[in-house]
Amino acid sequence: MVKKFCPVIALFLVSLAAASDISWKTFDVKFGPALGSWTDASTMMFGGSLSLVKPITPYIGAGVMAEFATDVSACEDCDDYDFDEFSGGLLLNLKAPISNQFSLVANFMFLVTFRDGTVDELYFFNSAPIEAYDAEGNRILTYTREKDNHDYYFESFMFRSNLGVSWRTKSEFFELEFYPLDFAVVRGGDARMTFSLNAVFRVF
Repeated sequence: MVKKFCPVIALFLVSLAAASDISWKTFDVKFGPALGSWTDASTMMFGGSLSLVKPITPYIGAGVMAEFATDVSACEDCDDYDFDEFSGGLLLNLKAPISNQFSLVANFMFLVTFRDGTVDELYFFNSAPIEAYDAEGNRILTYTREKDNHDYYFESFMFRSNLGVSWRTKSEFFELEFYPLDFAVVRGGDARMTFSLNAVFRVF
């Protein structure tokens, strides 16, 4: 049943593209910075992304993307992560015009992500108590705290989606996209909220 409808859907999308200014040669090249925060140990992300999107219609596009980032821990009393991150895969791009030059834009990304770096984990030992006294002079037990530094590697499927607003020039050659809502999740339930900005150049 699905195979019977595939040619019909393809013909419909091609007819919509032909009715617009989009040709088979039209591509959007997108790149820009991103700032995010993983819920795991309050790890901060600083990076950027590069995407190549093929507009199918003025409202739908599909393409590939790659994101490079550096992540460092933002907390002092928890596991201290320091790793580089790479994510790449497919994306679906949706647009909803709200004026001649402004649009709502959303993306759904299906990615594979890799992390490679180190982690300093905090451990507490009570085998060697330290002599200490409270404010009233009573003896109390305290514990030594040490760090264990080791290599860190993680790979997972990532689902990511965002919602933002875009502004484009009248010639449609250049466009800016800002995403204040950008949510990603990986295996184990770790999630990331991101702010990202894209500069878009259209190749006709």
